[in-house]
Amino acid sequence: MIADPELEAVQNGVLLRPLPELATITITGEDRLTWLGRMITSDVKTLAVGDGAYSLATNKTGRLLAELWLLITEERVLVGVRRELADALKEHLEAHLVMEDAELTREATYAWWLAYGPDARRVGAEAERLGGASGLGSLAGLPFAALVVPENCSPNVAEALTATTGAVLASPEGWDRIRIERLIPAFGIDFEAGCYPQEARLERLAVSFDKGCYVGQEAVYMLEKRGHAAKRLVRLHVAGAVPLAAGSEVCTVDGTVAGSVTSSAATETDTWALAMLRYKHTSDGSTLCIGERAAVVSEPNVALHETDSRPAT
Repeated sequence: MIADPELEAVQNGVLLRPLPELATITITGEDRLTWLGRMITSDVKTLAVGDGAYSLATNKTGRLLAELWLLITEERVLVGVRRELADALKEHLEAHLVMEDAELTREATYAWWLAYGPDARRVGAEAERLGGASGLGSLAGLPFAALVVPENCSPNVAEALTATTGAVLASPEGWDRIRIERLIPAFGIDFEAGCYPQEARLERLAVSFDKGCYVGQEAVYMLEKRGHAAKRLVRLHVAGAVPLAAGSEVCTVDGTVAGSVTSSAATETDTWALAMLRYKHTSDGSTLCIGERAAVVSEPNVALHETDSRPAT
């Protein structure tokens, strides 16, 4: 039996997480989807009205400019991006607009939420009732609904979204445990702008290697197919039920420093951690240590791109 209500919610109900750090850019025009597909890493042409997706914008050398949340409506694409990166992203995208029928607008009145779990669709329907929009997708095998709600639609958006749906509000600690166990890296904690997607393991979550060209595509593809990043984020299974300090050194059994911890979450019996390690130490099953504690590289056994992992109708 799952004791933690947040774990119970994400597996059997719905877990609701606010994203106050996101600003909104809307894209309109007849060419909005085909043009956007040439700008970002995910396969936009597979998305339909009512879909949501996680994606990346990269520069021409394949380095990360921003992580993106997408929500597809009948008349526009809503793009969620960190506020401090929004103006630079908009400028980058507009620099690649030539003759396409697409227009970008920075919006100031929307709040973003993510609902995770098999019942996420119900929270999406409530967001739409409040005058917002929702889009269904999957991240690391976890079904979600991306929600965009007008900030003035309710004096308490969280109460409005949870009252009729039974959604559980995520705590920072609860979400950390869920994302770390699934190797979902957090911006500003596990990775930064300027890294390669493969360094942060974002290629698992947000990169299509079968789609056509996009800005940075050649560099990202070559790194994936004909080389590797010098360092890579991994999940570690660590002995002892005590969280680790960010920056804690990860060493080989002979004491060689392999990298450092970026985030961790303790369970009742042990600890899961994410760590950025030199590539040669990142093979699944590699035995390492953090201080006196044993640590093993443990790749999550999660299907990442299953279309049937979206919330059920």
